This record gives sequence, C-alpha cells and structure tokens, in this order.
Amino acid sequence: MNWTNPLLHGLVLAEPWLNLLALLVAIKTGIAKRFPALCFYLVLRFVTGSALVFVLNAHHFISISVKAQTLTYIYGYWSCYIAGAVAIFFVVQEIFNQLMSPVPGLQRLGLIAFRWVSVASVVISVGAVILPARERGELFSSIAAQIMRCASIMELCLLAFLAITVHSLGRSFRSSLFGIGLGFGLEAASELITSALLVRHPALYSSGNLILQIVTTITFVAWMTYFLMPEREVERSAVTLPVSSPLIRWNEIAKALGHSTPHVAVGQSGAFFLQDVEKVVDKILTKNSISVGN
Repeated sequence: MNWTNPLLHGLVLAEPWLNLLALLVAIKTGIAKRFPALCFYLVLRFVTGSALVFVLNAHHFISISVKAQTLTYIYGYWSCYIAGAVAIFFVVQEIFNQLMSPVPGLQRLGLIAFRWVSVASVVISVGAVILPARERGELFSSIAAQIMRCASIMELCLLAFLAITVHSLGRSFRSSLFGIGLGFGLEAASELITSALLVRHPALYSSGNLILQIVTTITFVAWMTYFLMPEREVERSAVTLPVSSPLIRWNEIAKALGHSTPHVAVGQSGAFFLQDVEKVVDKILTKNSISVGN
C-alpha cells in the first residue's frame, strides 16, 4: 500500500481547503442562515482539521519524535471527532426540525424520541467499553470508536428517513435538506467500514483511512453541488401539506398526546344544574296538561 501514501497525504492536506470552500459557498448561497448548526459544524471542522494537518506535518517545523507525533495526532483526531459528533447531533436535529415543520405534532414527538434514543445509545455503548478493565489509552480510543459508531448509525438513520419521507413532506431529492443528509450518510457509511478495517490494520496510512478520505472529498463536493443547485421556492419557504395527506390526521393525534383532557367540575353547581333541569321539565309537563284539558 506504499503507492497510496502520497494520495492519502494529499487528500488529508486538501480536506481543510475543501471544508473552507464549502463553508464559503454555504454563506454565499444563504444556506448558513437556514442551517446555523451546519454552519457551526463546518467552522468547527475547519478549525480542528487545520490543527490536525499541522500536527501531521509538525516534523517539518519543529523537532519531534515519530512516536510523539503519532500519539498526538491520534488523541487529537479522536478528541476532535467527539466534538464534531456533538455538533452533528444538533445538525441532525436541525434537519429533522425543518423537514417536519409542516407537522409540528409529529415533530415534537419525533424530537423527544430522537433525543432519548441518542442519549441511551451513547450511554449503553460507552458503558460497554468502560466496564471491562482497560488501559487508559485503549479506553479513550475505544470510547471514541463507540461514539463514532453511534454517530454513524444516527446519520444513516437520518438519510433513510429523508429518502422515505422527503416527498410526503413536500420536499424533493434536489432540496438542500436531502443533500446535507446525503453527505452525512456517505461519511457515516465510510466511517463504519473504516472502524472495522482499523481493528485489523491500526495505522495512519491504511486502506481504511484512504477510503474515509476519498468519501470525505466526495462529501464536500456533493455539499457544494447541492448548495449551488437552484432550489424551488416552495422548498425554501414553509411547506403546506395538502388536505388529503394522511400525515395531517397523524399530526392531530400527535398534538393530542401529552396534553391532559379537560375535566368538568361536579359539585354544588352540578346539583343546581339538575334542579334547573327538573324545573324546566315540570313547566313543560304542566303546559302540556293544560293544553290537553282545553
């Protein structure tokens, strides 16, 4: 795999520049205003990616051993990834909010389920790693790898959800919502493959990392393409579902869930009400008897 090392190194060097270019395109096209969490994620990724590239090439500027440089890069990479995974959580939540804006009832229930499932998945995954006795370095990398798998599964679920519901909720595959989800889904699939390959070949220059960098490059290109692609005006504004859509009925049911039903106070006022009803009935019976007698 020696012939792939220059390619991998070149893609790593190009990643921060592609990230910055995608961020500038998002700002110019107004995507950053519509998706502030995505804008923050791109800024965070650019800063952390630039720092990692500097660490990877630190031996050109300062005197540092190969072991120290490698360990610094590995710990820095996983630390930056954990910070990025937290940012991705808010990006996924932002995309879900905008996609489900026509049905606020389902949106509320979906957010509640999404947050609880995310927290439970992270707690269970990290707990499964912490409980066995491990060394400090191995523990940190294992926790980070588990968080990578949780984030990847979350991103793949988002892409699947978008693919299934995008037309039902008034969007299309040309919308920026789907494009953002597609990019995260591609990276998530490559990260799952990479995490499996790194177990057998734990090295910086490996086939798994090469696959990850290639897909990362494709992701940035796909995002810039979707950001620059003309989007229908109906998809840039609030979407209104047709009256015949079955989602409207489910949305009404979802709105009713979680709200207490109104109660009628029964007490002294109820007794007065019954007495008034009896008086009205007596009057009607009296009038009927008089009319019959006449």
